Amino acid sequence: MKPTKQLLLISIFSVVPSAQAGLQPLLDSDLTNQSLYASSYITMGARTTAGGNIQSVTAITLAANATIGGNIEAGTTATLGADAGADGYIEAGTTATFGAAVIVGGYTLAGTTATLGAAVNIEGDLVARTTVTIDAGVEVWGDVLAGSTVTIGAGSIFRGDVDAGTTTTIGAGVRIDGTLTANSSKVVPASPIVQNQEDLIASVQKTLKELGTGTELVSLTFGINHETLEAGIYSTRDYLTIAADKTLTLDGKGVDGTWVFNIANYLTFAAGAKVILKDVTENSSILWNVLGDATGSAGYTSLGAGAEAIGYIFSRGYVLAGANTLIAGIGNDCGGAFSATNYIEFGADSVIGMEGCVSNFIPPNKVPSIIWLF
Repeated sequence: MKPTKQLLLISIFSVVPSAQAGLQPLLDSDLTNQSLYASSYITMGARTTAGGNIQSVTAITLAANATIGGNIEAGTTATLGADAGADGYIEAGTTATFGAAVIVGGYTLAGTTATLGAAVNIEGDLVARTTVTIDAGVEVWGDVLAGSTVTIGAGSIFRGDVDAGTTTTIGAGVRIDGTLTANSSKVVPASPIVQNQEDLIASVQKTLKELGTGTELVSLTFGINHETLEAGIYSTRDYLTIAADKTLTLDGKGVDGTWVFNIANYLTFAAGAKVILKDVTENSSILWNVLGDATGSAGYTSLGAGAEAIGYIFSRGYVLAGANTLIAGIGNDCGGAFSATNYIEFGADSVIGMEGCVSNFIPPNKVPSIIWLF
């Protein structure tokens, strides 16, 4: 995954160098490494996949068989259905709850409780500030640490130490390669916190708007038929909609370019609508700036069933996508969406980041800041 930092630096600064100062706060923030960010919750339907990291100020919920190619950072709860998973770590400000056969490629850190269903596999540490409750047949490759009780179901395997702040309850046939310790003196790390990025996204949206109106796209007529646009700055006085089963072709002419869409109201890709790239280089950028600053507007983004968008979406309001939708980047970039004030929802069988998009990280297996008291 090319970080958002690289995405913005490559083209916008070359077109409008004055944008650098306004965008610098974004470039210095952890949003540079996200595929999805929401100031409210994120929900992903069954079998939906995201190629990069996802972050929410509140809850993140993955339905069965949904997968994340990077990290999950939830300000409150992280809930994964059966056979869901993440290639990176999972942090939850309160509870982490995993259904059967969930796979986590890094560590798991919960601000309160961690509850694991049967046959869960965690390739790093498992840490919770209160209780850890583990069903049968679970495997944890790192250490386990709970601020209070640890309860382990039958036949589970632990490659490291298991520490409980109070008591341990161990089922039949459990294997612990390290040391089992009750009343442990190990200190549990603080609950993870997700920083609210509403003001940051708003400032970035303002900077993109100040690039200018460029070519106006008339809301009532644009997108009713198939459309083609070359690189440039585009704006609307109201909404921008691509009608059902229509295409918007972005023609890059084989040279690096930037498409910036400053949208005064809302952005809609109706069912089956698609963005198509023609001769667009990998160093190009596509930015959808859904401002919602027209009188009475909400600044939301909507993708109907089967719709496909390319690039990064900065949305003042919610991002709502139906089943079988796609948000992808250019080349091996994962693309993504950011909601400044609201939630992000994807229906079943959707994709954020084309298959094979690169996240460029090694999942950490150890939870930071675990210390011993001597």
